[in-house]
Amino acid sequence: MISEAFIPAVTSLGAVALTLGVIIHFVSQKFHVEEDPMVTIINGILPGVNCGACGYPSCNQFAEVLVETKDSSMSCPVGGADLATKLGDTLGIAMAEPKPQIAVLLCQGSNGVARQTAEYLGIQDCWAATQAYVGPKVCKYSCVGLGSCIAYCDFGAMKLENGLVVIDKDLCTGCEACISACPTGVLTMQPKKTERYFIACNSHDKGAAAKKACDAACIACQKCVKVCPEEAIKIDNFLAVIDQEKCNACGKCIEVCPTKINCIRLEHDLKAVKQKQAS
Repeated sequence: MISEAFIPAVTSLGAVALTLGVIIHFVSQKFHVEEDPMVTIINGILPGVNCGACGYPSCNQFAEVLVETKDSSMSCPVGGADLATKLGDTLGIAMAEPKPQIAVLLCQGSNGVARQTAEYLGIQDCWAATQAYVGPKVCKYSCVGLGSCIAYCDFGAMKLENGLVVIDKDLCTGCEACISACPTGVLTMQPKKTERYFIACNSHDKGAAAKKACDAACIACQKCVKVCPEEAIKIDNFLAVIDQEKCNACGKCIEVCPTKINCIRLEHDLKAVKQKQAS
């Protein structure tokens, strides 16, 4: 049996709970805000990954702003052109077609290519490794190779191979979540093109030091700069940089690159190539 001493306590707690319930109900009714049904519709069209690539913390907030402002320049990088068309048709406006981008790793310093400082046995996290010391590789600008960025990719587009992050171009949506996860800034966003030449190096060390640290390092020799007919390449702080808007993928830069492992890479968007061949 429940002691009579507990009855007042139980009664008091019940009264408090009932009072709080009434207050909560009153407040919810008093301050209830009706949501525009169109926001719900737009939110249902969006991918729902809440990656933040659009500039808003969630898909729902993006939907709210889009419905309120009908700003045709707003875009969801993850959804691409198809989603832009759906949003435009639903809202009755002509949405600007987003320019597809893809995450690119500016490093080829895999195991056996990049010199190691020591065997790292600490926490398997890139930030932890670079805080403890320069990192497991001599080049402080390189891919640390512990895969912290992989956990931030909601699309399964990244994996580790031989001490480097590998990006699946077909799965990458350009959400940019991996960019902020990298402590060395070796990941960047570039336009998704049928053919793309880029400098697969992130080192800003002078030529001799860069070459000593990695067989695939750019040594800023300027040979690629001189041979480029479009003037699409320049040297910025001891590192060659290719302007993707000017580059016409002629390939002359690769022919003159003197590094042991060519620091200039050509990547094909195989899906786009097949579509081009079929048309």
